[in-house]
Amino acid sequence: MIAAGVRRLQLVRQLDVCSGPVVESYSVKDILRLPILFLFVFLLLFLLLFALHVLTIWGGAFSEGRETALRVVEAAIPAALITVLPAAILLTLVIVLGRIAVKPGNRFLSLILPLAAALLLLALGYPFLHGFLPPEGAGANVTARRYLAPGVFNHAETKLLYAEQVDEGVAGPIVLAEAGSSDQKLLYFPRGRVETGGDSVSVRMAGYTLEIDPQPVFAPLFAGGPVLRSLLADLSFLNNELKRSFGNSLAAFYFAALALVLAFYGGGMFFRLTRWHLLNLALALLVFRAFLALFRFMREGVVLELDKVLRNPQAVQFLPELVLLVLGGLLLLLDLLFVPFHRREQE
Repeated sequence: MIAAGVRRLQLVRQLDVCSGPVVESYSVKDILRLPILFLFVFLLLFLLLFALHVLTIWGGAFSEGRETALRVVEAAIPAALITVLPAAILLTLVIVLGRIAVKPGNRFLSLILPLAAALLLLALGYPFLHGFLPPEGAGANVTARRYLAPGVFNHAETKLLYAEQVDEGVAGPIVLAEAGSSDQKLLYFPRGRVETGGDSVSVRMAGYTLEIDPQPVFAPLFAGGPVLRSLLADLSFLNNELKRSFGNSLAAFYFAALALVLAFYGGGMFFRLTRWHLLNLALALLVFRAFLALFRFMREGVVLELDKVLRNPQAVQFLPELVLLVLGGLLLLLDLLFVPFHRREQE
């Protein structure tokens, strides 16, 4: 009797496992868990990236003086908020997708909620923060001391430039020496004029005009390695494209936001692609990084080349966004059809 009862109970459990739940109910806790997690991670990352960006701005202007650096930071806060918003949203989406791969939960909610949260934050947050931007040209004035530090040797083309004082576009006395050479004579100039422009900084002296790399004096202290600089360059390009799309029309901006978010969400399948978790993580990070590089390559390379041969260049203006949208849709379809959602539970 007991043995028969045990076998009957085992049979019932096997039938329950094979059949699975017929109707899956969603509690309020299940529905709110992912949005709350998304918002919590987003706020942390947004504040962290904003603080780092403000620190970089402050360091770049610190050579002009403490009070000037504080004014520059104050004027740059609205632009800094917009600059870090897309990166914070995309990084939050990546982290939440990684968490879903570890603890899958409900597939329907995991499909809808992170995608909707990321899209709404970008589509609504960007126009909201854009309203706080000051008018064009209302930022703090840039002085020569931001790019030319007094009392130290500054690189100017192939030479080293030493200026005793730098003030109001005038530097002097100035000593020039050939960089990396010990047998060159030093050149002395009583004064020189420093001219700052959008893309260049020049020092004009009697018989000499030198071009200085237009980067703040203390910028090298905040520069990372080649990989980080490349990533930051692609993120900066993405910000400029979002700004351009927003300036053209809201429809163009919303299309770009949808393509970007969908592509990153579709890349989440690589977190569950194989049974090797470290390989999945490496593949996912490479794919996310490739999306940014692909977007820049399409805009700077493919679109510019097509503009030269097509009679209607406007026909390819949305090509980078369309490519990301198609890739994101294909990855999402492959994920739904072929990639197990509960990968860890099957191991």
